Amino acid sequence: MAIPDSLSQLVREASAEILEAQKPIRVLRSLSWPVEVEHDFFAKGAKELPQPTYRLAPGVPEALERLRVLQSRLLGDNAIERFLRETVSSLATAARMLLAVGSKDFYYHSVELYGRPASLSSDRATTNLGLARHFSDVVSGFAAPIGDADRPTISAEQAVPILKARFEAFFAPREVRVQVVQGMASAAAASADGIKINQGATFSPRDLQQIEFHEGQIHTATTFNGRAQPVLVFLGVPSPRTTSTQEGLAVLTEFLTRSTSLPRVRRLSDRVLAIQCAEEGGNFLDVYRFFLERGYDEAGAYDCARRVFRGGRIEGGAPFTKDVCYLDGLLRVTNFLRIALTQGQGRLVRALFAGKLAVEDVPLIERLIEEKLAIEPTYAPAWAGDLTYLTALMSYAAFLGQGDLSAERRRFEDAVARAHDL
Repeated sequence: MAIPDSLSQLVREASAEILEAQKPIRVLRSLSWPVEVEHDFFAKGAKELPQPTYRLAPGVPEALERLRVLQSRLLGDNAIERFLRETVSSLATAARMLLAVGSKDFYYHSVELYGRPASLSSDRATTNLGLARHFSDVVSGFAAPIGDADRPTISAEQAVPILKARFEAFFAPREVRVQVVQGMASAAAASADGIKINQGATFSPRDLQQIEFHEGQIHTATTFNGRAQPVLVFLGVPSPRTTSTQEGLAVLTEFLTRSTSLPRVRRLSDRVLAIQCAEEGGNFLDVYRFFLERGYDEAGAYDCARRVFRGGRIEGGAPFTKDVCYLDGLLRVTNFLRIALTQGQGRLVRALFAGKLAVEDVPLIERLIEEKLAIEPTYAPAWAGDLTYLTALMSYAAFLGQGDLSAERRRFEDAVARAHDL
């Protein structure tokens, strides 16, 4: 059944309004800490709680009111209006979160947007904390030496031309800007105009692969694909409701391209464990020391603790929970692909890259592509086009997910014990 003209017009109008209303709602930019906060923290011997200040865009209250008005217009029970309404609701919650910086309400809004360590994932059985603990246990038992691929020897300045060459090959003829900046909460991040590299950071060859695939071939690619949408124009900008899928898609790409590593998995897991620590009342110093105890250097421990407390209460009890999205999203995207491919819905894989989407949006976007209200993505990683390999992998993963490893684990442990009982 064709989409009625009235609904098509509503989609066009609402999409334009969403794009305009969301402009002041820049979550990570608004929650960033001035570099002076770090200097002051270490000047005082890393023994006093930092005192960050925040500069919110002046238009956040007005944006919230515009979103409320728009939401009141999207009352239909059809899939398109639900999609638009959920997007608007997510942005409105993000605005309320920013207006509540430093309070307990900030944390409640953060949990509504991103979840928390104890939140159930899409299978309604697995938790982010459970996966974090699993990875942490595996990493703790791994004693192999670090190889050349994981040895950080490349400066931020040296990384720039390497990454530019890789992005030019993938995005040609489009140019992607790569620049070194100060005071980032991560070693690298995708921005609206390219990739930013944290000044002073050093990278291993595998780190550069992670940036190439995670930041470039996912975050930058979905930005470009979303900006190219002729009707759903807001798909080129991040929305909090899509964060889990976007980060999960990027982490899965690291796995599929051999760009991840145990140190990388440990960082993702440690952030979830640190958020739980802060939820339970740990303050910034407690979390900072947690990272030191996990083997991070002082600068790395500060950066990781800052990620947990930006916008929240430095005294503890109300952290910023966005970093649970990496593991949560990994589970959600993997499960989506396992089900879609085993049910013969391979065409949905490419639609996943049409812009900043959540996995539940993908079937609708595929339908809108058929209706000419959306267009196919231009950029997607190579694995998304290799449906033969991907279907084989995900069908095997889906079958493994039905098994119980308890008996196998006992047999393995018995075999190891017998081997040492000589």
